[in-house]
Order: sequence, then structure tokens, then C-alpha cells
Amino acid sequence: MLRRTTRRDRLIGLFVLGAILFNPPILNLFSGTIFGWPALYVYLFIAWALIIAGVAFVVERAPPPTRIDEPRQ
Repeated sequence: MLRRTTRRDRLIGLFVLGAILFNPPILNLFSGTIFGWPALYVYLFIAWALIIAGVAFVVERAPPPTRIDEPRQ
């Protein structure tokens, strides 16, 4: 399991990444269409999905094994 400080730092990093990805100057870069869909909508959906997946990856890590030297019963 990640230490609390490492997990917190990664979540803060994901928040900053989200703030940058959804910043209006970045959003203004997307115009036109992709397969008939507005590029801005495609970008928003993909960026949102990546942020959600990143948070899930950081938060839902498997717990560490109990202890190696404990005998199995």
C-alpha cells in the first residue's frame, strides 16, 4: 500500500493535471470534428476519463500482504 504522503502527492498531482487540462486556453485549442463529433467534446470526455482512471488507480491499490514471516494456518 502506498504511504499516505505518496498517495496524497499523487492525488494533488492529478488535481493539478485536471486544472491544466480543463483550463480555457487549452480548451480553445480544440476545434473541428473527429469522426463527426466536435473535437472539444471528444477531448473533454477523454481527459475526464483519464483523470477518473488515474484517481481510481491511486486510491484503489491492493493492500500489502500481512507479513512474510507469519506461518500460514
